[in-house]
Amino acid sequence: MKVGKVLVFLANKLNGLDIEWLLGASGALMVWGVDVEPQDLDIFVSKNDVKKLRSVFEKYITNPLHEFDERGKNFLEFQMRIDGVDIEILELDFNPLDLVKVDFMGVQVPVNPLERELEYYKNRVGKKDRVPLIEKRLKELGKLVS
Repeated sequence: MKVGKVLVFLANKLNGLDIEWLLGASGALMVWGVDVEPQDLDIFVSKNDVKKLRSVFEKYITNPLHEFDERGKNFLEFQMRIDGVDIEILELDFNPLDLVKVDFMGVQVPVNPLERELEYYKNRVGKKDRVPLIEKRLKELGKLVS
């Protein structure tokens, strides 16, 4: 799986930097072992770290640093492509203590707890088809009681 190999490359690079980061969306589900194949990877970091990562990954950038507006608040982001996989580096405020580090192909990847992802997908328009897949994985992990 090409996305998995790119994630390992990214995680090794990010884990070697002095930053807090979070893998979100379908990439996080993949790390948890949910039966999905991500089309891209979404990496969340602080505003200052978005700027820092722009220089770290400069040769991979396909869409330069820009602001976007979501619910009346401005955020920074840039897009890049590594080995044909699209990656977004996005600003997001999060508490690193709320994250779980999951081993994925020998590298630690910080993600939200799978129970939190379930709640997110239950409320996400157009992605509710992932709810049963997440519930199935939670049952396999012994974290969801029917």
